[in-house]
Amino acid sequence: MTALDKLAPMLRERIIDQYGEHCRIRQVRQTRRFRSSLFVVDTMQGAAHTRILGAIGQDGQLSEQSGMDLLHPERLVFLYERLMLIAFALVEQPRSALQLGLGGGAMCRHLDAYLPDCSLTVIEHDAAVIDLARQYFHITRPVRRGDAHELVSELDGAVDVILVDLYDGRSTSVVAPGFWQDCAKALRPGGCIAVNWAAFLDDALAREEAARASEIIGRSFFVGPRALSENVVQLASLDPNLRHDDIAPRWRGFAERHGLPREDRDVLRRCTLRADYPARA
Repeated sequence: MTALDKLAPMLRERIIDQYGEHCRIRQVRQTRRFRSSLFVVDTMQGAAHTRILGAIGQDGQLSEQSGMDLLHPERLVFLYERLMLIAFALVEQPRSALQLGLGGGAMCRHLDAYLPDCSLTVIEHDAAVIDLARQYFHITRPVRRGDAHELVSELDGAVDVILVDLYDGRSTSVVAPGFWQDCAKALRPGGCIAVNWAAFLDDALAREEAARASEIIGRSFFVGPRALSENVVQLASLDPNLRHDDIAPRWRGFAERHGLPREDRDVLRRCTLRADYPARA
């Protein structure tokens, strides 16, 4: 009997406790990279039939890594994903993008559907994540397996947008020294980085890294729900002329030009956009 076989009843009980007895557990899998167990579950979220890629740590803490509306796979499920899209609106012509962290491939599906002319490169370190994305989340595009820190350093002025969504199943992954410098170097002039920070106000490491990124890149804006209870997205732009008041109109124009769904277009109406965030809630 494997370690997963011994843990399986407890893990399934934890998933059912979270999503209810009517959820359908597709798979539970251990992975060393995530230092936790990954799972795929189908559940109802409101009126939407949703598939979730999640992780359960050794302490029993459950986190959701990605979601997919089974009736509309190209739509985004999580608020923070829509906020990361704003980076594309802050670039004059987003022709290429680099996605660090695959998850369930929500951003891949969305960009392929609504920004098909933007060339996207996806990097994921964990083979188990790639396998689950291919089995359960309609990901057929090429995914480059490797360490994001090392691969970003190979680029030099090659991309317009970088999406950073690096987690190990428990918290923010620790980035290598020089990572933010390499990200800035990889951008074309006027490019933008979007970083997903989960539990931002309670995660000292995330706040330290966000401050370091702002210092290196030169300017950042932070956008998140007004209650500050969910993920906060950092938008770090190389455009020296970008102002706080420019972001909302740029986003509205971008969303209209690309025919983005209403839930994308209206995302800033229920969020706070500011140049910094308080250290504590």
